[in-house]
Amino acid sequence: MCSALISALVFVSPLSGQGGGEALFLLLPIGAQAVGMGEAVVAQQIGSEGVWWNPAAIAGGGPAEVALHHSETIVGQGNVATFVIPSRRFGTFAPSINIMDLEKQIATDEQGLPQGVILPTNVIYSLTYAAAPLPFLRAGMTVKHMELRVRCTGQCTDLPAGGTVSNGVDLGAQLSFGRTPLTVGVATRNLGVEKGSTSPARLDVGASYRIEALDRYTQDVQVYGMTDVVSKTALDSASLRLGGDVVFEQRVHLRGGYIIDRANGSGASIGFGIAAGKLVFDLARSFGGLTSDGDKPPTYFSLRYQW
Repeated sequence: MCSALISALVFVSPLSGQGGGEALFLLLPIGAQAVGMGEAVVAQQIGSEGVWWNPAAIAGGGPAEVALHHSETIVGQGNVATFVIPSRRFGTFAPSINIMDLEKQIATDEQGLPQGVILPTNVIYSLTYAAAPLPFLRAGMTVKHMELRVRCTGQCTDLPAGGTVSNGVDLGAQLSFGRTPLTVGVATRNLGVEKGSTSPARLDVGASYRIEALDRYTQDVQVYGMTDVVSKTALDSASLRLGGDVVFEQRVHLRGGYIIDRANGSGASIGFGIAAGKLVFDLARSFGGLTSDGDKPPTYFSLRYQW
C-alpha cells in the first residue's frame, strides 16, 4: 500500500532523482508563449517566460515586467510568478516562484479502505541575472532552490510525509548576427540537481529566424520560425522541437509548434496572444507529450504587465 504511493510520488515529482526517478517536475513546460511555439524558444526573447528556458532571454534592456503563468495538466495545477527588473548599468534581475500542486494521492490500508490523503507540492524559488556584454551577445544564469513538500491528512502515521530539497543552476546564451534576422541560443538547465541514476539536466540548442521576404509585401505582418534540439547533457538522447509565430501589427500572435520526442511522446501545440497597451495575454494548448492525458489537452495561459 505505502510502497505504491511512494512509487507514484517518485514518478510524478522527485526533485533530485532520488530513488532513480527522473525529476519530472523540472521538465514541465512553463508559459503559454513557449508551449504555443512547440517549446522551441531557446533563441527567443519572450520576457519573463525566458528565465525558465534560457536565462539570457531577458538580457538587453527590455521592459520591466510582472507576470503570472498558469497551467492545468494531468500532473496538476501550476502557478508561476516572475518579476523582471531591467537596469542599463547592472543588467537584468528576475526573482521567481514556481508552485505546482500535484494530484492528491488517496492512501488505503491493506483491506483497501481509505486511510488518508497525501498532498504533494513542488516549489521552486529562483533568481535570474542576465546581461549583454557585447551588442551581439546575451548571457544569463539562474540559481534555483527546489522543495518537494508532502502533506498528509487523515491517519498519517505510516504514510510518507515531509519532503526533500535540492539546488540547481541554469546557464544560457544568445547570439545575434548583425543585420541578419537570425538568433542562435544555447542553454543548460537543472545542472547540479542529479543525485541518483537519472538526471533532469538538459542541453538545449536552437535558432530563431524572421522571414524578411514578407517585408516587401507588408509591414504589418511578421513571421518567425524556430527550431530546437533538446538532449540530456550526456548526449545519449535528443528531441526535436519546431515552432512558428505570426505577428499582426505587433499586437496579435498566432502560434503553432510540434515536438518529436520518442521518450516522452510527440505532439502538436497551438497558441494565441494579444497585447492591449501594457497588458499582454497568451493562451496555449498542447496535444500529446509529457503532460497529456488524451481526454483533456493541457492548457496554459500567461498574463503579463510591462512598462
